[in-house]
Order: sequence, then C-alpha cells, then structure tokens
Amino acid sequence: MEHDHIQTRLRHLAFTSGIFGERLDRLAELTEAVHWKPDEIIFREGDLGKALYIIEDGRVAIEVRTTPGAEPTSILTVGRGQVLGWSSVFYERPKSATARAVAATTALALDARGLADLFDKDPELGYILTRRLLQVVSERLKATRVQLLDLFARPDQRAAHVRS
Repeated sequence: MEHDHIQTRLRHLAFTSGIFGERLDRLAELTEAVHWKPDEIIFREGDLGKALYIIEDGRVAIEVRTTPGAEPTSILTVGRGQVLGWSSVFYERPKSATARAVAATTALALDARGLADLFDKDPELGYILTRRLLQVVSERLKATRVQLLDLFARPDQRAAHVRS
C-alpha cells in the first residue's frame, strides 16, 4: 500500500514526470516519505549525504557559516517541487552546507546510493534524471552568480544586473 502511495506521489512531481511502469516502481522502492518541523535540521555541513530530497510542501533553507563559530547565513531557500541534496547521488563527500526546514515540510527522500546504482543499471533513466539534476545545478549556479554580483557590486550598481 505504501509503495503504491509513493508511486502516486512521484508521478505528480516535475522531477519524476514522464517516468512510468517498472522504472517508476524501481524509483518508488528507493523512496520514503519524510517530514520535518520548522527549524529541524535535515543535514549538517560536514555530514555525508545519503539522500536526494524532492520537496512536496514547505520550505528548506540552505545555510553556510562564513567563519567557524559564526551564525549560519541562508544562501538559498528551496520549496515545492525543488530538489535538495543532489550531490549525494554523484559522490559521497561531506556536505558543504546545512539544510534546515523553514516551515513544516514534506518531501520524498530517494536513497542516493541506490539511485546511483539504478543509473548504472538503467543508463537511459540515468541520463534522463541526470539531465534534470544538471538543470538544478545550472539554476543554482546562476542564482549564486547573481548573489555574488550583488555582494561585490558598488552600492550604486547593486541589483542593477537583476533589472537588466
């Protein structure tokens, strides 16, 4: 019953749209529903990533510390339909940021190692989902570029690049 419910939820997400049958079944086998309360930590900077999360409802802040012991700074907030923890699929290294629920949040957690193995076993599915993950990475890099331009611009130039 839970497996069928997970399949239905996966079917309704943009990230997994267009995936049906046995492929969707294999993704559902790697997936569990997760819930976080406001201010709950999902993972900490330095943790090893174990899952790719797809947010169904709520919001999650991605935070970094600019210096050891400093208060974390939010660099990105992800919400409904967005992906979190994408790097865990490609390598097992410590996280470079902390993820914290900003509001009550529901997500689907796909086992990262199982997903990477599935990509190897089904290269076409791996290609489809890797392209979608690369789109996420590309969007995040563009957002980071805008933040850096704003950070390093002279006061009279701030936000000008956003308007153009």
